[in-house]
Amino acid sequence: MSIPENPIQGRPGPISRRAFLGLGGATAAALMLSGSPIAALGARVAKGQTPSAAAGYGPLVPKGDLMLPAAFNVQRIDMQGLPQRDGRPTPGIFDAMGAFPDTGGNTNGEGKRTVLIRNHENRERPGEIKVVTGPAFEYDESTFGGCTKLVVDREPAGTDPETGQQLFEYTVSDKFNILGGTSTNCAGGEAPFKKWITCEEVVKGPTGTTEAGTFAPLKHGYNFEVDAMSDGPVVAVPILAAGRFVHEATTFRAGILYQTEDRRIQLDPVLGEIGACLYRYIPDQRVGQSDNLAETTGPLEALAIKGSPHMNMDAVVTPGASFPVEWVPVPEADHEDDTDNRRDRAPGFTPTRIQAQDNGAAYFDRQEGIWASSQGAGFKIYFDCTEGGPQNLGQVWEYDPGREVLTLIYVSTDRNTLENPDNITIVPQTQDIFLCEDSPGEQFIRGVTQDGEIYNFAQTADNDTEFCGACFSPDGQTLFVNQQGSRGNLPGGVPGAQAVTYAIYGPFEKREGANNKNFGNGPASGA
Repeated sequence: MSIPENPIQGRPGPISRRAFLGLGGATAAALMLSGSPIAALGARVAKGQTPSAAAGYGPLVPKGDLMLPAAFNVQRIDMQGLPQRDGRPTPGIFDAMGAFPDTGGNTNGEGKRTVLIRNHENRERPGEIKVVTGPAFEYDESTFGGCTKLVVDREPAGTDPETGQQLFEYTVSDKFNILGGTSTNCAGGEAPFKKWITCEEVVKGPTGTTEAGTFAPLKHGYNFEVDAMSDGPVVAVPILAAGRFVHEATTFRAGILYQTEDRRIQLDPVLGEIGACLYRYIPDQRVGQSDNLAETTGPLEALAIKGSPHMNMDAVVTPGASFPVEWVPVPEADHEDDTDNRRDRAPGFTPTRIQAQDNGAAYFDRQEGIWASSQGAGFKIYFDCTEGGPQNLGQVWEYDPGREVLTLIYVSTDRNTLENPDNITIVPQTQDIFLCEDSPGEQFIRGVTQDGEIYNFAQTADNDTEFCGACFSPDGQTLFVNQQGSRGNLPGGVPGAQAVTYAIYGPFEKREGANNKNFGNGPASGA
């Protein structure tokens, strides 16, 4: 998830509220919300006050591998190096996951079986276990990344003698490599037709050689589709029309694939600065479980702020600041620049984000997780910026497709409150946003309420590798989450820093405090 090869160059210092209002200030001021909890939060932040903390589910206490609220329990269900169905060791460097209902012949009862598709962020570096699916299935045999499929059963396991709480046992009943031949599979997103979109967080290639010794035409920097219901490996086919860039995460809603980009803000000789863009890909045909996005074409577009072309969203510091948006075209979604950094604007060789920002797209500082939240019959989309905000500690944004409005709902000014959010998911019972941290030292899963308050939900204990892959089972009763692990000491991983998958369960519906399930920024869009 971190991208050390792209350092900030000449990054300006924090921008004051007055300077921010100069960057599309009339637009921002006109749309500042009034009377909503987010507006109240924005007023406090504008006065220099830290966003308030919520009680959440209560103080964190030791619960085995993790620190959790007292009413919750956790079970380690998988680790790097454990044998899979075919005897191969489980690859490491766990990352994002999606959870799907099992619709196979043995469902084991409603709510008792979940299919997980899990990314492996292998970058072809020492200390990695290659995700092997075989030559007939792999996109590029020279790369190590891909996805595994886990089938997880949940059964009652008695009651806690002290609390009387119902306990459960989770068992991985099947596990195999389902997609291979990709690189740096970071995040991704669930699709409503029981598919996982896995994202390459790298632009590189061509790689490999032909029998004649010349480079084969294999490029990386794409999304790939995984059928979660497949009982064996799937053929890895890049979704070319969705764009070639440093992908982070996706969410698919109302026939549109929304995509985040993990790039820092850098200097540019033409625009002054460039950063990450928020994209949408609109397929030219309806897709489902029997179709593949790789077979579609359609426009790739990037979000822009109306009246403020190429706006720096990293400078926005006030929760509740909202902006009307439009979408600008990316002319060449599948370009030929393998550095993702060429700046001379040569036709066919200009990186995706530069094409977008030359057309007026807004730019952000390291977009990462994205998830759609259903509200009634509609949805809104939430994403975070790992290094967003004046102290590079993180921002959380809401995009409302129905009103075409973008709103800042949280910005961190204190690393003890939130430090570098990465993967995100939505709690079904409360619509809170769970943020997985990717920061130095101790890692947390933090919850952001619909009132813009924040609380701690989980904390690492002995293993301080980053949280990632948070997703809820289809019945909403189990939070599955990973710790990524470190490279080395194969096959089991570095002691105290192994890649691990957990199942966390408890009363997610009993979070303390207000819970209006809407940030107050207007009705949700129709699905």
